[in-house]
Formats: sequence, C-alpha cells, structure tokens
Amino acid sequence: MDHELRILNITAKDRHIAFLIFGFLLSCYLFTFTGVLESSDGMAMFATAESMVRRGEIDSNQLLWMGLQQGSFGPDGELYSRKGLGMPLLVLPLIWLAQQWPAIGLVQAAMLLNPLLLAWSGGLLFRTGRRFGWSRAAALMVALSFGLATLAWPYAQTFFSDPMSAWGLVGAFYCMVGFRQTGRKRYLLMGGLSWGLAYLSRSINLITLPIYLIALLNIIMRYARPGRGTPLHAVWPVLMRNWRPFASFMIPVVAAGLASLWWNWVRYGSMWQSGYVESESFSADWIMGIYGLLIGPGRGLLWYSPVLLLAIPGAWLLWRTRPWAVAMCVALVGVYVLVYGKWYMWHGGYSWGPRFMVVTLPFLTLLTGPVFQWLFTGETAGQHGWPPSWLNRVAAVGVAFLILISVGVQWLGMLAPFSMVQNWLAETVPPLFAPETFTQWRYSPLVLQWQYLAQNNVPFAWWRPEWNGGAQIHWAGLAAPIIGIVAGVWFLGRNLSNTGEASNTGETSEERTDATSWLFALLLGLIVLAILVQTRTSTTSLTPTPYDNMVRVAQRIEQLEQRSDAILLLEPEQTQRFANLYHGHLPTYGLFGQTQLDEANQQWLARLRAEYRRLWVVPDSTLPDASGWERPLRTDDYLLWESRAADDTGQRLALYALAPAQTLEERGLGAVFGDLSDVGSTITPENGRIRLNGYAFTQQTHPNGELLLTLRWESLQPVANNYHVFVHILNEANDKVDQRDGQPVQWMRPTSSWRPGELIIDHYGLLLPADFPPGNYKISIGLYDPVSGQRLPVNGGTSEYAIELGPVQVQPR
Repeated sequence: MDHELRILNITAKDRHIAFLIFGFLLSCYLFTFTGVLESSDGMAMFATAESMVRRGEIDSNQLLWMGLQQGSFGPDGELYSRKGLGMPLLVLPLIWLAQQWPAIGLVQAAMLLNPLLLAWSGGLLFRTGRRFGWSRAAALMVALSFGLATLAWPYAQTFFSDPMSAWGLVGAFYCMVGFRQTGRKRYLLMGGLSWGLAYLSRSINLITLPIYLIALLNIIMRYARPGRGTPLHAVWPVLMRNWRPFASFMIPVVAAGLASLWWNWVRYGSMWQSGYVESESFSADWIMGIYGLLIGPGRGLLWYSPVLLLAIPGAWLLWRTRPWAVAMCVALVGVYVLVYGKWYMWHGGYSWGPRFMVVTLPFLTLLTGPVFQWLFTGETAGQHGWPPSWLNRVAAVGVAFLILISVGVQWLGMLAPFSMVQNWLAETVPPLFAPETFTQWRYSPLVLQWQYLAQNNVPFAWWRPEWNGGAQIHWAGLAAPIIGIVAGVWFLGRNLSNTGEASNTGETSEERTDATSWLFALLLGLIVLAILVQTRTSTTSLTPTPYDNMVRVAQRIEQLEQRSDAILLLEPEQTQRFANLYHGHLPTYGLFGQTQLDEANQQWLARLRAEYRRLWVVPDSTLPDASGWERPLRTDDYLLWESRAADDTGQRLALYALAPAQTLEERGLGAVFGDLSDVGSTITPENGRIRLNGYAFTQQTHPNGELLLTLRWESLQPVANNYHVFVHILNEANDKVDQRDGQPVQWMRPTSSWRPGELIIDHYGLLLPADFPPGNYKISIGLYDPVSGQRLPVNGGTSEYAIELGPVQVQPR
C-alpha cells in the first residue's frame, strides 16, 4: 500500500493546539473587531437573516432604498437578496441569541461569524500540516501566516461571504486528506457537508466540485489498486464496488444543490432564477482581470499578501512528496483566477484587495508549509542537498521580512475603512471603478490609504471617535481581546514546549490538554460576551452621531408593538444602527424620504396601508407637512402617538393606525357651529360657519389599545380665523382623562383655507396607556379660538359649546 494511504491520525495534543490556534486568531480578530457592516453585500445578507429571525420570512425589504443593487423583486413584489443561503443560514444562531438578549446588538452578533470561520480555518490548516507530517512549529506558522499575514485578517472585519467559502472549501480539503490517510467515510460525509455550505454561500463554488470529485476518485482507485496503474476501463467496475465513499460525499452535496434550487424558487418563483440581472455577467477583459487579480497595483494579490510568494518554492518542494495536494491546491486557485478574471466586476467592488481571491488564501498558504518545515527542521534541505546553514539563515531573514510586510499591509487596511479610498476614487476618477484605478500605482489603495490614517477614522469597536475629532478608548473592550491574545500565546508556548506525557501528579498529557481547552473556551466566551455588550451602545457609524435617540426609538417600538404592525424607516443611513438596537419582531421597510412620492413609493405606501393595521414611522428630518410619506398618513389615517427628541437632532417617531384596517360605524349628525360673533344667537345652516355632518368612533377598546375618531366637516361660509378642534375624553364623573387639540387634519387644513361647500375628513387617534382604567367614557368635541380660548357656539349639541359622543367602553385586557 502507498505510504500516503496508511492510517495517520493526528494526536489529541494536535487537536488541542489547533483549538488554541483558533482561540488565538479569534482574539486577534476581536481586537480589530468593528461591529459595522461596511458593504452592501453584507447588509443584504444580514437583512435576509434578520427577517428570518424576527418573522420567519426571507425578504430584505429593509433595503428597499437600495433598489436592485443587491436584490431583485419576487413575484409577490417583495425584495429578496440575490445572495446565497449559506451566510444567512450560518449566522441565524448568532442573531437569534442576540434577539433574545437585549444587551447584545444583532448586527454586532452577526459580525462574529467571519472571525469564527477564519479562526477555524487557521486551525484546520494546522491539522492539515500535521497530517502532512510537518513539525508542529511549521504547521503553526502556516496557520498564523494565513490568519495574520494575508487578507484573512481584514476580511474578518467584514460580512462578505468569501470567508465562509474559504472555510467550507478548506474544510472539504482537510476531510479529503483525512479520508486519504484513514479510509474513514465519516470524513467524506463531513467533507461533503463543508463543500455544500461553501456552495450555498456562493453558487460559483460549483466550479470546484469536479476538482474534489477527481481527488476522491483518485483516492478510491489507489485504495482499490494499490501500487498499480488505473486504466480507463477499470474505473467503472472499481466505482461500482466502492460506491459508498462517493455516496458519503455526494449526499450532502446533493442536499445543498436541492436547497439552492429551493432557495431560488421560494424567492423568485423558479428553481432556475437566481435574481441576478443581465448586467452581472462574465464580460470583462479576461487578460485585464487576471492581471488585476494577481499583480495589478490596485487589487493584485501579490501586493496585498506578499507572504504568499513562499507558495512558489513551497509548491515545488511539496510536489516531491504529495503531488496530489499540490495539484488540488493549484487547480482550486487556478479555476478561481480564470473564472473571476472574466467576471464583469473582477475587482470585487467596494473592498480591500482582491476580494474574490480570499477563497484561495488557505490553499496558497498551505503551499508555503514546506518552506517553514525546511526552516524549522532542515528535513527538506537535507533531502535535496541544499546547504543547511547559511542558506537557511538567509532564507529565514527573507521569510521574516515577507511576513512583517504582509502583516503591515493587513493593518494598513484595518486602521481605516476601505470605503474612504473607494469614495475618493469614485469622486475623483469617474466613472465608478474606472480601469485606470486598477492599473496605476497613484490610484492604488495601498498608496491612498495612508492619508486616511487618523484617530477619528479608526473603526475598532473599543475606539470611539468623539465630536471634537478626538477619540475615547473603551478600556473593557480593549482589555478583553488582549487577555485572549496573551492567554493564547501562553497556552501555545506551553504546549509546543511541553513534550512530557504525564505530570508528577499522575495526570496524563491528554487530561491536561482537555482541561486547558475547556478553560480557554470559557475565557473566549467571556471575552466575546464582554465585547458584544460594550459595543451595543457604542457608535455603529464612523461618523459620530447621537446614539441615545435611536435607542429610545427602538425601545419604544418594542414596548408597544403589535403583531399587525410594520415599521417604515425613512433614514437609510440608520438602517444597521436600528437593526442592531431593535429586538422586536416587526417587518421593517427601508425607503428614502421624499417630499413628493414617486409612483413606486406611492405603490409601497398603498401596500403598507392595505397589509398592516398600524405603521410606525421613523422619519428623516423633513417636517410632516412637507413629507410625501406623512402627508397622506396624517390626512387619511389616524396619528396615535408621536414623540420628538429634545436635542438638536429632533428625531421623531410616529405611530399611525391605518384606516383600511379599521371598522368604524359612521353616523350622521348635522350640528352647526357659528362664529364668535354669534354667541347668544340661534345658529342655523344659513348663518352658521361650519357643520359637522357625521362622525365615527371606536366603541370598544382596552388599555394599550386605540381610540379612533373620524369627524366629517363641511364648510358653510368662509372663515377668517384658524380655529382649533378639541377632542376630550371624559370619564363617568365628567373628568377629562385625555385629549387632542389642534388645527384640523393634523394642522394641515386650517379653517381659514376651507372653501364653502368643501368636505373635510378629520382623523384623531389616541393610544391608551397600559394603566388606563376600564369603564365607560364619552368624547367631547368642539371648536375654539386659540387666541382667546373661547369656544364656538353650536346647535344640536349636548351643550352650547360642545358635542358629546359615546359611550366608549374600555374593557380589561
């Protein structure tokens, strides 16, 4: 049997060290954690997961203001993200946990996913190196080079799906290695699951499936015919006799394919429709794309992760012992370069470096392993007859230099948001993503990023910019990841240096590593919790703005929301801040504020009024009478409640009861109001000024419920004054317990603007407090002069100056 097919399990200590690497990398990623969604891709995937957690739906209507940038409309008119199912699926538990605990922000919990996956990938690379027979030090350097000296680190700050694809594909690769060495089919089942998750994160990963299948076929043939060649006519009989390994791998792969087809169907009504538009195609200049991905000054992988240059000699060295591994890694990297080099947006849009090459990082870093193995052990040098002394020292200096430069490049990308350079390029070098921005060094983010390195641009969660341009350090948020880093270094150093198998107390090495793993896991959990709790109330935008107002808005909605409510958010820049703070269950519709609604927004308003009973509106700074959204709501529906922040922002929150969902019985009346000069006179339709033709009101309600009133006015004669309407709620002792006062139609139709014969529909709503006493109430309505305070006389009322309606029954809940 081939020496590579022998059973070669890694030890419990290796698994323990892999976990320590995971914890150390995770602590490093938490040190640079931002908790901010910096990309529209990330916002789209988060919005889908958010809808799943809050309501069991999959729309992304929170981002309607984006239009078709990241989503497409389904047959039901809802907006759905074009992204795959993978990221929303994996992030669900994190968002769900945050939803249950108000102390944790939903966005910031979701932002933990990529740090977890990339740290996990580092641990897998260590285990792969150990299965390749490398020393622990060499395997450790491979893992740390990937985690700290490549684009993996800055992408741990993001919510792109590329890190998940990298994790899934390297997990499948590791499982192939495990099966090749042990023959255990459980590795294939796990490998198929890993590949399936990578495919669900990005359907483009389907192009890698033949590579994995060929690798699996090669393993099966070598098991079935050890030491012999494999003629083509022998392949099929061997596969028929060894179908179980293929089935183990393909079952989760097929399940992922079916899930992808279902995902298309449930969003867009067709299994074959993924939502991508015609402009998103493989239409780029192929040569330009490949050049730009690899060595172009704007996005070339060589410049963003120089340490990967070691993959060139490493691949040559590894080919001598494991050509199949080199072939598989090179094939995976090559197919990504070739396919994405043709993609119309090969550069990845708003991102740091070649985003689409993040998937290839684990495989390229793995190829550097033989170089580290040679540096630490000299084994490869001895095998190939290289001088083991001076060449080793020179190479060590060169490798150290590449690693330091690579780590520095990653920090350059993390100390300021990559969007700042991209915004400058969009304004300075039109059109957006102009070709010269990727081919000329003067436009390279590696050059331009330096000018944005300022203390008020640092995006780390523990670093809080202040209004005056300074910054404040949140010491708890800073100390937590540092403790994890120090603990990780200490545990790793202790385990790499400790080779004994038993202590003087009789405790075995495996028992000690288990205890250390549990201790480190507990520490990591506390660190993550501390960071999430302290970042929830920190600014989640790089432009410092008052935060408490949105906290109050989210909390107020949570306290009073009902199942038939919806939220209309008219501040797109507040989308992720509101999502982070709000722990309720209502659907959110995110749209731009407009003074005059265009046709599309008119349709959305009509849809909201038809589908929901109440609507929470979080408006922009536009006044209600100038807002194209709130004018019709105040005219046609019932304003139940409104609040405004007392500070300079004036942040408002309004709750409307939507008229189409209300069932009020309208009654005629015909009471006529005179003018102030008519006091003491008989009021008739001939000399009266305003007539109340009819009314409708809520006859039964409850505490926390609504009391709605509709008044149907008619103007009989021109009125010079702007009279106010009073609506008083009286208890059985005729005491006033609540009221509404103001100009008709929420101050938008003053009586001086009424034309004779014009009918005015006037809506009033009151949101009863939770402690409102049950009982019978009546409504007293009338008109008065706000200057003198004098009420207008009326005929047909219960008194000379008011009309009383009722009864209104407030029943216990």
